[in-house]
Amino acid sequence: MISSHQVALIQKQNRLLAKLPPDELERLHPHLEIVSLSLGQVLIEPNEPIPYVYFPVNSLLSLVTVMEDGSTVESGCIGREGMAGVPILMDASTTPMRTLAQIPGQAVRIKASIIKEMFDTGGSLQKLLYRYIHTVIVLGSQSTACNRLHQIEARLCRWLLMSSDGVGSHSLPLTQEFLSTMLGVRRSGVSETASKLQSMGLIRYQRGHIQIIDRKSLETAACECYGIVTAEYKRLFG
Repeated sequence: MISSHQVALIQKQNRLLAKLPPDELERLHPHLEIVSLSLGQVLIEPNEPIPYVYFPVNSLLSLVTVMEDGSTVESGCIGREGMAGVPILMDASTTPMRTLAQIPGQAVRIKASIIKEMFDTGGSLQKLLYRYIHTVIVLGSQSTACNRLHQIEARLCRWLLMSSDGVGSHSLPLTQEFLSTMLGVRRSGVSETASKLQSMGLIRYQRGHIQIIDRKSLETAACECYGIVTAEYKRLFG
């Protein structure tokens, strides 16, 4: 169990937990555990029981669809605004998707059985997570449309903005290999696009690291999907 001081810090860093009233956060307190996540660490395997749910603190998680030939594409990301393990809330003990750590850092984890029991009792936690489930559906739907209709440059800009929001930083430790997996394109395509964004002064790109330099211009270059998803989250959570 973590200390009351750590709970207070977590409440400030994870926006979802920050919306819980003090009494309901206190109910969760004995079951909270802070864990450190490494780059690429798999938290939820396809079609295997989900043992824990995770609330990122300064890490970023990716929801990845895995095809039969082994190819992958990102369908969403989870940062300090959310929670990984939503299928548990919907009485689904497994999912065909993989969840892994896209940016290493800390997260709070709770046993899936505990969060499901508390969710089923109703109250503010249930209402809050129902709203979050809606945003996950919106993000997945928008990502599907984005991957089908938008060019890689706009998609990369959107993804970098969402990653920055998720960890609360303009400094992103990301490799070409990981970016290509998330975008479902070849590494050469990622390299060319990142170099273009750097020449435009939007980012600074070095091996394994991206620094957002001009966020406003990056938002302009991103597709409409970023604004749609962000506006919906703000509508529901402020």
